[in-house]
Amino acid sequence: MITNADLTLYNKYIEERKERFQRVQLLGVMWENRKARNVLASGGNIAADQAAIYIPMSIPGYLAPKEWQAGQDESGDEDLVTWTLQTGDFVVRGLVDDELDDDFGPSALKAKYDDVLAISSVDTMKAGGEAMHHWQVGAK
Repeated sequence: MITNADLTLYNKYIEERKERFQRVQLLGVMWENRKARNVLASGGNIAADQAAIYIPMSIPGYLAPKEWQAGQDESGDEDLVTWTLQTGDFVVRGLVDDELDDDFGPSALKAKYDDVLAISSVDTMKAGGEAMHHWQVGAK
């Protein structure tokens, strides 16, 4: 698979009735942006940016969403950072070090970086050889 970017993924989880995020950096993905604006009847407009992101299945640490939420890493590798792909998670094009917390939330992340989007769809693509297996992620 041809890649053109790295990304930072923020996986959402609930802890003590609060939304929390785990940050993980994924190296070697294909990111295709589509910048757009929706024109409103009132005469204004709003951003309608989207991205199609292709993440190779060869990137280590992936767990299905329910396994990840339950913390069911059975790899035996204590150094392996696990991650998942689920709607509502955030992605940033590029590698960033900001942690999301009560003082710096998703809105602050969007204000600081150009390409910050929420995952809206995840498709598993296993056609062809193993080198072609990937997740196709839609983000808005």
